[in-house]
Amino acid sequence: MGLPGWLDHDGVVARAPRRASLASVSRARPRIRRPIAGYIRVVARLEQRHPDGVDGDWYADTRCIACDVARHYAPELIAADERGLSVVIRQPHSADDEAAVWRAALACPTQSIGTRSRRRPPSGVFPWQLTDDVYLCGYNDASSFGAHSYLVVREAGNLLVDSPRYTGRLVDRIVELGGVAHVLLSHRDDVADADRYADRFGARVWIHEADADAAPYATDIVRGDGITAVTPGVRAIPVPGHTRGSVVFEDDRGHLFTGDTLAWNEERRGLDVFGSATWYSWQALTESMARLTGLARFSWVLPGHGKWGHADTGEMTRQLGRLAEDMRHHTAATWDRR
Repeated sequence: MGLPGWLDHDGVVARAPRRASLASVSRARPRIRRPIAGYIRVVARLEQRHPDGVDGDWYADTRCIACDVARHYAPELIAADERGLSVVIRQPHSADDEAAVWRAALACPTQSIGTRSRRRPPSGVFPWQLTDDVYLCGYNDASSFGAHSYLVVREAGNLLVDSPRYTGRLVDRIVELGGVAHVLLSHRDDVADADRYADRFGARVWIHEADADAAPYATDIVRGDGITAVTPGVRAIPVPGHTRGSVVFEDDRGHLFTGDTLAWNEERRGLDVFGSATWYSWQALTESMARLTGLARFSWVLPGHGKWGHADTGEMTRQLGRLAEDMRHHTAATWDRR
């Protein structure tokens, strides 16, 4: 499974081939013009509307960076063209359709999904509840190439796993849900506005020592390859591979937050890794997956990039074991072509 697309900064698309990766994002991160906290206006550009979109109010513009985020939220309404750019293939016809397309619009890191009528977004789109206690934050940030982030509601204190773009509308809802006690950063690429959320809520910030230069404000450093307890029922498991300091966070409710290490491949209907986005070491990633098979017990995989997925715990364990074994017969270069 490869990471699609490229990255838009300051509203100007730097187009690259479909398989261009996140490497440029992690190596050189331009300054990004931040919106004012509060109301986030959806600013899709009608003059750049994708020519293949169906007629109607909703459209996608061609500033899309092919990160797949909008299609994760509205797969029946938004598809990819041959370059991986989002295009509206059907207008919403129901309340569920409307909710899905608004999630797509507000999650899109380039704000490339919008309406001809310039409608204002309804309240309460995000956080969006995915399980009993896990919410997708939306407002995916361009600096993290549109990575997903999650709010986990727990009695001992809520967790923010990786970071969305900072917006007052999201902050207000997080306040209603109990704030944030810990910000858990899976690796250097998906830090985004973690510092602003930590400041706002007085939260502790966790990151692995090998990626800690991406979050110099971190209060808690995961060291070495040992498992670290974050809070009762939550632990950090180092999984070097995507980056040297990649970590997955496992809770006691069957959730595994995986950053860019592991995701659900909808086409293959199973767990997968990103061969073309293995910045540190394919061998290390392979060993990390083999080790994780014996450590983690989860029924939900919740990635930064790629789609979230659910299966029973036994099936996830079997899939992870098969994945690790298959990886031994490939290199990072051959994995995505298999």
